[in-house]
Amino acid sequence: MSEHKPTRYIHHEEPLEDTPEALNLDGFDDEAYPDERRAPAVAQNVGFAGAVRLFYRHYWNAKGQASASEFWWALLYLAAGTVLYFGATIWLNYLTLPENASSLLRTVFMLLVITNPLWIVVNIGPAVSLIRRRRNMATGKADF
Repeated sequence: MSEHKPTRYIHHEEPLEDTPEALNLDGFDDEAYPDERRAPAVAQNVGFAGAVRLFYRHYWNAKGQASASEFWWALLYLAAGTVLYFGATIWLNYLTLPENASSLLRTVFMLLVITNPLWIVVNIGPAVSLIRRRRNMATGKADF
């Protein structure tokens, strides 16, 4: 007769998913960093793509500094994008004035007219933040 050894069954109690213990189990603790804030921007000499990336990355981050290259590249992007966007809208307006204009042109024109305010709203915050960060750099104010 063979002896049958019972295997030990180790039972781990898993906390329910919606309890604070379950959240702490994986290392998430909402009370660990009560004063977590975004780090101030650090001035960097960047090219066009880097400046546009930093322009949107520091959307509401007015603390810190912006280098001259970051400022001018982002300002060039903003000015060129605005001129092209609104210029395309005005150009399509003239193309859709005749009665025989295609429905595709009219649709694209209406989409541009509807999204023009969105372009302004999306870019006003980063522009103000960029100007403020550049002013901090020019005046020597750290604002950290």
